[in-house]
Amino acid sequence: MPGISKTVVSLKPGSMEDISKFIDEKADEINQTAGGLGFAVAVTGEDEITIIAIYDSSQKARDAGEYVKTLFADIAPFVASPPNREVFSGAWFPAK
Repeated sequence: MPGISKTVVSLKPGSMEDISKFIDEKADEINQTAGGLGFAVAVTGEDEITIIAIYDSSQKARDAGEYVKTLFADIAPFVASPPNREVFSGAWFPAK
């Protein structure tokens, strides 16, 4: 069963453009994460984004945690509080 991570990131006011640029620059690298099938970013508040990532399994999602921590360290100047990442089992319905 696929693993799905959900990460909510509270940003410092005025940081949305900076974080968007960072994600654009890192997208290919992020998509190379072992077991990763893809990710999406939603603007879920004025200064908040939610990142959903899909993995081959929940274990692969958990294993990606160390890599994700390095990304969180890189975005530290833009965040208001530590990001909250959770991993779930779920289903993935890719477009055909």
